[in-house]
Amino acid sequence: MMNVWKLTAANTMQKEAVEPVPEEGKRKIRITKVFVNRSDALLFSGAKKVRYPRIPGRFAVGLIADEGSTHFPKGARVLVHTAFPAPTDGVEKRDYTEDDILLRGYTADGFLRDFIYVTEDELSLLPESVSDEKALLIQHIALANAAVEKLGLHRGEHVAVIGGSMLGIFICPLLIYRQISPILIDNDAKRIEFAKSCGIYYTAPEDETLLEKVGVITGGRLTDNAVCIMTGNMETHCKTAVSVTKPGRSVAFCGQIDHPLPIDLNAILKKRLTLSGVSVGTEHIPAAINLVANGAIDLSVYRKNVRGADGAEALFKEFLSMASIPVDEINILSLV
Repeated sequence: MMNVWKLTAANTMQKEAVEPVPEEGKRKIRITKVFVNRSDALLFSGAKKVRYPRIPGRFAVGLIADEGSTHFPKGARVLVHTAFPAPTDGVEKRDYTEDDILLRGYTADGFLRDFIYVTEDELSLLPESVSDEKALLIQHIALANAAVEKLGLHRGEHVAVIGGSMLGIFICPLLIYRQISPILIDNDAKRIEFAKSCGIYYTAPEDETLLEKVGVITGGRLTDNAVCIMTGNMETHCKTAVSVTKPGRSVAFCGQIDHPLPIDLNAILKKRLTLSGVSVGTEHIPAAINLVANGAIDLSVYRKNVRGADGAEALFKEFLSMASIPVDEINILSLV
């Protein structure tokens, strides 16, 4: 038997004991730790729409629990991928309004359970130098790396990063690693302070003084490109990204959202901007593991808050009671 924690309705979570059912061609993984954040709490509350019942938990590490290939031996420690291709039998007519990529803990059942069956394509081996806690952040780093790669940047450029969430914080050192100067833009003083403690030198508030302050940093110019993080006040972030970017350059919108957003096409067309969407970073996971293993991104700045999986509901309620979760805190549910 295994324990499964399910969202069965808004603000309703149940723990069930079920028998794990083997799936042909898939490996059995013992989930050991799950990283949860405000998005999980919004699913719990019903503020973020989801089809019930749904198992939450989007980021997890675990152990191979069965015998199989030599590449993924029993007992190996693995990162389990959040995103995976939507299953199709190639026979039924495809509904092109449906997602082609599913996300664990959101559009598909997540990791808050003792065991899960997945294909080996959905696993990445973890080196000994990468702890479980660091591994839980690798998919954020992979998504950040995907956004940076999307822009086709050149050394010496300035890039606006709008949004000081964990994703925005990770993008900045990846830019610095490429000898590009990030300008982190956010209106939360605590996020700006944390960004500076992470070695991000250039910051600016997202207000009416923004363009003036960007000009001071760049020598009177707009930024060469921008990355817009899809969290917080997303409509304002989108406007900021367009306004702060030079004509003829690029803006990458990074993250996932669950509702339409208005965007000013007039400004985009006038500036001849190229827009791109970055919502999945799976192909960048190997690079992200190497970055973490080599210490290219300092994860020691994050405080770890670990509790048992039975504390998930209480933790989600805590998240919902806060105006924002501290940007330097990692909340982990342990299943072992």
